[in-house]
Amino acid sequence: MLKKKIFIIVLLLFILSSNVWAEGFYKDIKVYFNNIKIAVDGNEIKMEEKSFIYNNRVYVPVRFVSENLNKKVKWDEDRKVVLINGYKGLEECNPRAGENFVYGIITDIDYEERTIVIDQHLGPDSKVINEPLKVRKDVNILLKWNDKYMNLDFKDLKVGYDFGLILDKENLVRGIIIEI
Repeated sequence: MLKKKIFIIVLLLFILSSNVWAEGFYKDIKVYFNNIKIAVDGNEIKMEEKSFIYNNRVYVPVRFVSENLNKKVKWDEDRKVVLINGYKGLEECNPRAGENFVYGIITDIDYEERTIVIDQHLGPDSKVINEPLKVRKDVNILLKWNDKYMNLDFKDLKVGYDFGLILDKENLVRGIIIEI
């Protein structure tokens, strides 16, 4: 009988404390849905999720807004942070600083050594590349599709990509442009 009473008391304490614990995370709020429309650069964008007004502020889904502004959105569960990143533009090739621009197709990639082998498309002023190219750690890889841009990581490169490369004066790849 005593064990049963202790069990009931512990169970009641657990149930009551869980309500107090949950109160810190959840809160009932009143929001107003008022057929809110969103326009990006003057063009109205159709949304699947509804926006709402709370405390005289309009709340819109962050992924919807960010992606319509050509930003990349990622949720970091560990840090509880929404990461919004635009693309980092690529500084033009500067031949006066010893840089070269090379066109071609990636035929092999060594992700550990950070090298790529290319099948080069030669133009009248092209520098001929015969050896694997070392890719700098701070390389800027820019993917363009239609009118949108996105930065890629080196590990995202794939054999067969048609590209333009910017080689610095040490013949290291400092920029890659891929258009699909």
